[in-house]
Amino acid sequence: MKKKAYLVSTVAAAMLVSAACSNGNNAGSSSEKPSPTQSTPAESAAPEKVHKISGITYIYGNPAPNDGEGLKKLNEKFNVDYFVEKVPAETYPEKLSAVVSSGSMPDMIGFEASRADNFPRWAKQGAFLELNDYIDQYPSLKAIPDELWAPFTIDGKIYGIPSWSPTESSSFYIRKDWLDNLGLPVPTSYEELASTLIAFTNDDPDKNGNKDTYGMAIGQNINPNYAMGPYWQFDSYYHQDEKGNYIPGMISQGRKELIEFFNKLYQAKALTPDFAVINWADTNNEFYSSKAGLFLVAPRGMSQDYMTSLLEISPDAEFAVLPPFLAPDGSQGLVGGKGYARFNAFNAKLKDDPEKLKKILDMHEFSRQFYPMAEQNASNADHDWFYGGEGAGYEVADGKRKVIEPEKGSQPYHYFQDNTAWVLPDQDPEFESAYTEPKLIQATTDLVKMSKDYKQYFQPNVGVVSETEAAKGAELMQFLMNEQTKMIVGQRPISDWDAVVNEYLSRGGSQIIEEYNAVFKERGYTERRWK
Repeated sequence: MKKKAYLVSTVAAAMLVSAACSNGNNAGSSSEKPSPTQSTPAESAAPEKVHKISGITYIYGNPAPNDGEGLKKLNEKFNVDYFVEKVPAETYPEKLSAVVSSGSMPDMIGFEASRADNFPRWAKQGAFLELNDYIDQYPSLKAIPDELWAPFTIDGKIYGIPSWSPTESSSFYIRKDWLDNLGLPVPTSYEELASTLIAFTNDDPDKNGNKDTYGMAIGQNINPNYAMGPYWQFDSYYHQDEKGNYIPGMISQGRKELIEFFNKLYQAKALTPDFAVINWADTNNEFYSSKAGLFLVAPRGMSQDYMTSLLEISPDAEFAVLPPFLAPDGSQGLVGGKGYARFNAFNAKLKDDPEKLKKILDMHEFSRQFYPMAEQNASNADHDWFYGGEGAGYEVADGKRKVIEPEKGSQPYHYFQDNTAWVLPDQDPEFESAYTEPKLIQATTDLVKMSKDYKQYFQPNVGVVSETEAAKGAELMQFLMNEQTKMIVGQRPISDWDAVVNEYLSRGGSQIIEEYNAVFKERGYTERRWK
């Protein structure tokens, strides 16, 4: 992808320093007064403009306080009046739509990759800044592979910047201590898993004499999806229809089998009873309060605070990462990560204010720096400032950083629009360095090892933009989620599956499939590809 050059930028804000001084020994000393038309050096060096910079993005959990010390430090360091509104993820799409349509869009706009249906339409309407001219001058942008620019490129113009996400797969981990207490092996199929989760519900796996546990934690929009391979993955184009077109996982045979699995567990009270209405934070709480025995595990982004709270309740808790299951078609592997989970766009009006834009891009680059574990201390000045200073915002124990009271917002990293480090190709992500809790380290280490032991499915839909999906995709996805939720709880029979699929197809799904497959063919994607 061709990228144009741009004026060289620096990560730190430029400081204009001037002085008018004299030792009294030279001609033209301070005893000589300038003429009325002559300016002193101090007068000619105008102070740097304080730019007002705004942003909006989503957040899981609670945002830092609006008056935290970290925000004050950020404004002082970069000489800006800066604030990013961080909205709970559950309500963010509606909030963002209202903000964009209001005509008073902030400078920076965050998007969740799986909920960005409006992005192409807004970009075509001229809402966002074209970024092609600025990429080559920023290391974290220049390092982005060409294929990862595709989702944000329309007619050759780039309108979004992805935040780094690993290509290593996520999976699910199960309470190994509960398995051991019940004399059960680690499940290797959905049949075994169903039996295990029902046993977790009925057979007192924590041996406390009470019936206070159940199988799996799950929340609204059937999240986590508990797909044990691409055959069951809801957003991966893996299955094909009778014409040979790849179809969305949401309407596939694999998804139907998964809904039947959930329905069985719901009837047995082996999954979160009010899952249809609880948010992501509450779903986490179901597992980390030691109520449920199965939940999501990812190579990065796990909460050590959650794990600490679980271990305070159950100090002897142990965990095992589930391997991918053997699918009915004979495949066994993982769904590879997309390489990004969120991205940011910028207000098109910034083109008329190049100084402000440069400031924003410099700050964006600063907040995306990757710090190896050996530098996660005061030896690296940028890291030390970013995390609020050693001893104040974080502490180092056994060579690992631990943030101090993050809810107070004393660390500047909380407030950046994008605070996800971009790991360069020659850098080791060191996933385990984010944690100090040994059991969380072990779980994520086991997951990364498993990702290397199994092949990964290359999702052909990564980076494909469908105009119909942009216009109707969110509505159609919610329709499928709603109807499948009804099937899980018994409000609609699973025998209606074909009727639901046909309605999806008639309301625009067929056009989405056609548009996706046209791109697949252009890319030469015919047979399924595994890495």
